[in-house]
Amino acid sequence: MQKSETSVIDQLIRKLGLHGEEKLKEKTTELLRLLELKSSRTGSAINEYAKTVICIELATTPLGITFDSEIGLKLSGLRKTAYENYKRTFEKILELNKPVGINEICVQLGLHEYQKKATQFLEIYKKHLEGSTDEVDITHPQYAAMAVYQACKTGKGSKTVKPKLVTYSHLKSAQWTKLEQKWDNLLKDHMNTGAKPKKKIEANEQEVQNKENKTLNSSEKPKSLDEVGDYESWKQGMLDYAYAKLKKQALAQAK
Repeated sequence: MQKSETSVIDQLIRKLGLHGEEKLKEKTTELLRLLELKSSRTGSAINEYAKTVICIELATTPLGITFDSEIGLKLSGLRKTAYENYKRTFEKILELNKPVGINEICVQLGLHEYQKKATQFLEIYKKHLEGSTDEVDITHPQYAAMAVYQACKTGKGSKTVKPKLVTYSHLKSAQWTKLEQKWDNLLKDHMNTGAKPKKKIEANEQEVQNKENKTLNSSEKPKSLDEVGDYESWKQGMLDYAYAKLKKQALAQAK
C-alpha cells in the first residue's frame, strides 16, 4: 500500500476519534488490500475516502471498537443508502458476513480438544431459548465464541484465549461480561438440575433402608387389632413385621 493511502487511513482514524486504537490501522490496511485484490472494479467505483471509511468501520467490528456512524457517513461523502449498499458489497467480497461457528473458531485457535464440549454447551443454550420469548439470532458469532470459552474454562488456558474469543464474538467488553455471567448461571443451573434427581433417589433409598433397619432391630411384635383399632393400620403393621422377619432370616442365612 502506498504512503499516501496510509496517510489517508491515519487521517480518517484521527477524525473518527479512534487514533488511540493500535490495531485498527493494521486491520483496516488488511481489508483494503484484500478488497483491492478481490475486486478492483468495485474499488474504482467509489472514492478513496469513502472506501477507507467503510473499511475502518468493518475493521472496528471484530476488534470490538465503537464506530460513530454519523461522522463516518459525513467523512465518506456518500448518501446513507449508497454507503450501506457499498458496505454490504464489501462485506460480501471480503466474506465478513459469513457466520463463524464453533468449528471455525476451534480450528483457527487450535482448540480442537474443546470442540465437542463447546457444541454440548451451545445445545444447552439452544434448549434454554426454546422456553424464551426473546428473539435471538443463534448464528451470531457471540454464541459460538462463548460456547468455546465456557468449554475452555473446564480446562486450562481460558484466560489467555479469552481476548481472542471476545474479538470473534463481535461484542464490546461490557457486552461480553454480561453474556458470560448469563452463561455461567445457565450452565450452573443445568448442572444442579442434573444432580437433583440422583440426590433425591439416594435420600429415598436411605429413608427406606432406615425404616427397614428400625423394623429389623425391633423385637416387639405388632400390636393386636384391638390395640390398633383400625383394620388397615393393623394389616399394614402385620405385613411390615412379616417382611422384616423374612429379610432378617435371609440375611442370617447369607452369613
